[in-house]
Amino acid sequence: MNTPSPTESGIISKNKDINICNGINCSNTIVKIQTMTVIIPKEVYFTVVAACVRFANRKRPKEDWKEVSGIFTGKFIENKNGKDLYVSACYPIMHDTFDPNDANVDESDPRTVIDGYEYSDEDHESFALIDEEAFSRGDFTVGWWHSHPGFKVMLSGFGDRKTTISYQAHNPLAIALVFNPDRLIRQIELPQKAGDPVRQLRDDPGFKIFRMEDPNDRYSNFYEVEYKIEGFEDNEQMVRSAQKLAIDITNFFSGENVFEIYDKFIDSRINELNSLLQGVEEYLHTLSRTGESHRIHEVLSSQTRDIRKFIAETFIKVENIREFMNYLEYKERSIIIPKIDTILSQWDNTVSQLNTKLTEIAKKFAF
Repeated sequence: MNTPSPTESGIISKNKDINICNGINCSNTIVKIQTMTVIIPKEVYFTVVAACVRFANRKRPKEDWKEVSGIFTGKFIENKNGKDLYVSACYPIMHDTFDPNDANVDESDPRTVIDGYEYSDEDHESFALIDEEAFSRGDFTVGWWHSHPGFKVMLSGFGDRKTTISYQAHNPLAIALVFNPDRLIRQIELPQKAGDPVRQLRDDPGFKIFRMEDPNDRYSNFYEVEYKIEGFEDNEQMVRSAQKLAIDITNFFSGENVFEIYDKFIDSRINELNSLLQGVEEYLHTLSRTGESHRIHEVLSSQTRDIRKFIAETFIKVENIREFMNYLEYKERSIIIPKIDTILSQWDNTVSQLNTKLTEIAKKFAF
């Protein structure tokens, strides 16, 4: 794939002044924007949105919203002022494992709300495999991303900064993207502390990108990094598209048990299609028995149209399932995708026999 030029059309972050934060609390200090822009393709942005909304949406009680994290791979590309960072791929890695019923958890510790997770051995294996895949394409790990579901978009003073520093230690220009589904869906900036006002936003993608000022000090300032999102006509279209994706994810990709959801859906669709075919044949038998054979051709045509409409509606959902496989956590993919492929092939095989079955039904009632 050819890497797009940074001069091609894209959605550019509007912030011309960049806030930094000292310690835990944000200040109003302004720092100069760096010349480097982070270029984010549409599919990368959508992966962040989908992976985060999966575990923080209106179908889940708010107390069950989970923080999600992952990594970016990409490369530096030349621009007239130096280099831009092109994000080639986005990989969801995990969602938080915080257990509010754990007797060892100190609920007064802010880390029980933000940063409530730790990477497993399996997650570290994922990192290594992703590194290998990226290297084979001439890419490398360029940073990480995570969600603050229902919280202000910032780098918190605990794990967020420590993790960001770990990436910048290997690459001083590594980035940390923080996304809040609420920010995207409701277009609001949530306050950092109770009592502060909620700020209304417009055409905001739901995230900010940060970097630590001193990659050797977790208590140093962090600052915002300019970005450009490619693949949209304008900011309004970008937000509208991302909000629609969030609705689709909420309705059809929510929570841990996505395979069970899809298995049940495909099974019900196959059964319903078979029932529709059986119903057509029974209806035509009734017409033949009651001396209304002259209506058979008309009814068969009408019923065939209804069946094809049902298949077309199902096809949209099937395509959603295939698309949503890109938003699985990396460690899930080797387990879930083959199982999904199996159930989708069952649907494809059923549909492939449709014309034959309709022809057989028509022959039975030919006159």
